[in-house]
Amino acid sequence: MSIHKLGGMRVHTDSIEILIVDDEPKQRRGLAAMVRSLRPEYRVHEAKNGKEALELAHRKPLDIVFTDIQMPLVNGIEFLEHLHQDGTKLPKVVFVSVYHEFGYARQAVRLGAKDYLVKPVSPDHLEPVLAQLEHQIRQEIMEQTAADSLSRQLAQSKTVYMEQLLYRWMTEELQPAELQEVQAAFKATGPGAVMIVETGSSSSSTADQEWRQMLKRAISQTLGGLADIIVLSPEHEKDRMVVIAEWKSAGAEGEGQEKLRAALTQLGQLYNRVIGAGVARSGSCLGTDIRDCWVQAQQAAHYLYYYPEGTWLTNEALEAQLSKAAAAAVAAKDSQALEEAVTDGSAELASLTLTGMMERLAAGYLPPFRYKCAVIQQLLTCLKRVELVIDDADYRLLSERIDQEIVASPTVRETKAVAVRLLSDLVLQMKRDKGARSEWIMNKCKEYMEEHLHEDIGLDAVAQRFYYNASYFSILFKNHFGVSFTDFLVKSRMQRARSLLLQSDQKVADIAKAVGYKDGKYFNKVFKKTFLHSPDEFRRTFTS
Repeated sequence: MSIHKLGGMRVHTDSIEILIVDDEPKQRRGLAAMVRSLRPEYRVHEAKNGKEALELAHRKPLDIVFTDIQMPLVNGIEFLEHLHQDGTKLPKVVFVSVYHEFGYARQAVRLGAKDYLVKPVSPDHLEPVLAQLEHQIRQEIMEQTAADSLSRQLAQSKTVYMEQLLYRWMTEELQPAELQEVQAAFKATGPGAVMIVETGSSSSSTADQEWRQMLKRAISQTLGGLADIIVLSPEHEKDRMVVIAEWKSAGAEGEGQEKLRAALTQLGQLYNRVIGAGVARSGSCLGTDIRDCWVQAQQAAHYLYYYPEGTWLTNEALEAQLSKAAAAAVAAKDSQALEEAVTDGSAELASLTLTGMMERLAAGYLPPFRYKCAVIQQLLTCLKRVELVIDDADYRLLSERIDQEIVASPTVRETKAVAVRLLSDLVLQMKRDKGARSEWIMNKCKEYMEEHLHEDIGLDAVAQRFYYNASYFSILFKNHFGVSFTDFLVKSRMQRARSLLLQSDQKVADIAKAVGYKDGKYFNKVFKKTFLHSPDEFRRTFTS
């Protein structure tokens, strides 16, 4: 039996039920086999589409689901939506997609997906995802166990269990019995609001625990005379506290918020912390409006991403700002200018171009995750543009860094700084790999020319394709092949024409076009200069 020890408690995870959903048998079986090899104790099931997965989910409680996005009958997004609609206890859903389905992956995250993986999935990528999901499951088991043990004391005091239940009431659907329990305990009939305080906490160190205790005490003391309050400290959100306040009088809201901001600012200065908050507008009856208040406070807290540290952002101020925001979109000409700056190797110009694009996007106040996704998309497009030049391992590393570092950036200023650094690293890596792989690139260039002899190709076009300045490319080409680009191209075309004359019965005019000459007379002239015979004479002489 597999038993994981955590926090002094022994929590069983050997009965985890996991489902792999993919309409491609090879992908589905491969991922299922990989999970079994990493976690032999798991019970692994398979489904070939979302419809089959839903049927299985209704028959058997599932803990984890890895699902493809694009599938027949019911796709991955629809599968997750059905789970929401059915009221089924949601498993932890991880989407497995390809890069061009990144937009679907964003939608999946909004619907509650825990993560996404990019095909093909490797054990190195799968292992940390499984470990994180196991941690979440263990954490939930521990929280539920703690809640069950405290439920017997609900009649005497407000317990940790009730605070957790109250938090869940605001953030998710409760079971009918749980809903009845929390509504019976939380009888707030007056006006009130929800505030999400960004605490500046991020660890479980002793200093951080002291800071959170002082913060909670300051909130209680400051608002105690103005409101009945509950301060929640969600274990999974160590950088936040949730303040639920039922105001005692009509004017208490403004006074309370002003005093609380002043008190927490002063406390933050003592501890060298910066405190911001997302504040909902007051509901007329907090007991019935609490979920709306939570949504408003959460939205304001998310949008602190765009504001200076220490901002207290109300929902009213945010809505006013959003109503004035410009339309946010990346212009095609800007994307093209960015890609050209990257391929030219101009890190400074590329950084200036990207910064301008990001500032215009930020002016539109996109939801922060959408903003980050737009930045990621631009960087990945630039990376894809120089894919031929960058070493495979470097390409994968840069791709992973772009995803991880942009998503992890906490503010728009940090996102800009991270994006510019990643772009500079991309250009630098391109220059390094291009120099180290010049022989490989020249051979690729030769292959490209031989495959496109029938087209109107020239030095500038080929140089641009391989991300070189035309003048430098001309020198590099001659040093490598011993002849100029033009002479090499003519020689390659003549050799191809010679083969076609000897090995086919095509007309000379058609052969001329097949090797890139639209003017038949000029083709005849060049061919005769090369082989001392006209094409017709050459064919008669050497095929008889």
